[in-house]
Amino acid sequence: MPGLDEFLRDNPEVQQSLRAYVQSLSTDDRCTIFKSAQNVCFEPALHFSRLTKDVPMTIEPLPDLGDRILNASEPPDEAQRSVQSEAFSLGKRLLEEGKVAALIMAGGQATRLGASVPKGIFSIGFGERASCLLEILIRRVRSKGRNIPIVILLSPATEQATKEHLEAHSYFDYPKELIFYCTQDHYPAFSADGKVLLSKPLEVFSAPNGNAGFLRAMMNTKLLETLSTRGIEFLHVVGVDNPLIPLCDEMTVGFAKLRSLDILNRVIPCQPGKKEGIVGVRKITQEWQAPLVSRTLLDLQLPDQVPSVLEYSELPADYDCAAQYANIMNHVLSLAYLAKVAGYMKRAGVEVVPYHIAVKSGNIYDYEHKTTITLSTPSVYKIEHFIFDIFHFCLLGKFGLLIGNRAKDFSPIKNAAGEDSIETARTAYHSLTKTAQM
Repeated sequence: MPGLDEFLRDNPEVQQSLRAYVQSLSTDDRCTIFKSAQNVCFEPALHFSRLTKDVPMTIEPLPDLGDRILNASEPPDEAQRSVQSEAFSLGKRLLEEGKVAALIMAGGQATRLGASVPKGIFSIGFGERASCLLEILIRRVRSKGRNIPIVILLSPATEQATKEHLEAHSYFDYPKELIFYCTQDHYPAFSADGKVLLSKPLEVFSAPNGNAGFLRAMMNTKLLETLSTRGIEFLHVVGVDNPLIPLCDEMTVGFAKLRSLDILNRVIPCQPGKKEGIVGVRKITQEWQAPLVSRTLLDLQLPDQVPSVLEYSELPADYDCAAQYANIMNHVLSLAYLAKVAGYMKRAGVEVVPYHIAVKSGNIYDYEHKTTITLSTPSVYKIEHFIFDIFHFCLLGKFGLLIGNRAKDFSPIKNAAGEDSIETARTAYHSLTKTAQM
């Protein structure tokens, strides 16, 4: 991955002002700004105008999945009870045999909670053995077996503090040799005309490349090969911010195996008024899916319809969310499927997922006028990839759903107060724990 110095040298036209600024710095200051960008991938900066181009794409509700959908949100009928029992037994055996690994996405900071520490280790005070989100999730995996590798996805901002916290707390009684780390890349932030921004005089403005960055991070650390060598068949991927999430749940991983799925998405029924991503299908093109990949280099041969998550902001005003399912960042992915997508990435030399652009406000350092500016209107262009972008290589016949219960599956910690706060999650967590003990 080329650094900032190579990027400026090879792309003098658009980045002329930044290049001149960096050249005006002292040797020590240049080293500092180059170091600030050592985990930043500048590939999108080479093609910013192409990435901001609007490409047509069609979205539709999810079709009938037949026997690839399992409803665990309500009392089952006799047929469903039989499938649930078979899936549970199969999943229990997979976990006992060490065929399942967990991946916890813990690259975010607790900024919205009023702290400057990683969200995964932020003190939530849920009681004994529940000091932080990572402790809750690691102990949940431990309750399913002691031969389950746990991969923790970090970002440069959370890496050191998270590792130090886990070591200081003896990995919450989990075997140290089964804890693996990988760190996602960052992308630079841009102005509307594609200029790379600075957040401080000697710091490139950058942000994590999104939760789909877990696959590139695992490739960079050879973790796919490590898990394959251990005989892992499925990777259970979850976000760190939901203390209720049934990580390494027997029925979930067992149903993926029972139906020979590449992807199983554990979801919850939609709730009116909630701004949540909805599981559906897309009709896409390679230009939309992988805008930086040359078809002559790699023809992805995408399915006609692909499973995906439709963001709330994408849905038409008349889109009927009734009887639809909300995504809660709870995915079981076969290792064989991940290896296939990783193979595409290796052959392409770039990402094979869409580049989503969000325009945000923020403070930037204006290196042309050498002053810090607070932007009152959204003007900072950030780029990221979403985990469900990886779904798009999956045939619908290899995709399934397990419908969970909102009260038992989902109470994320996103805000300091009000909805989706520590207090609402604490109430839900203790209610669930009390029910489980009865």
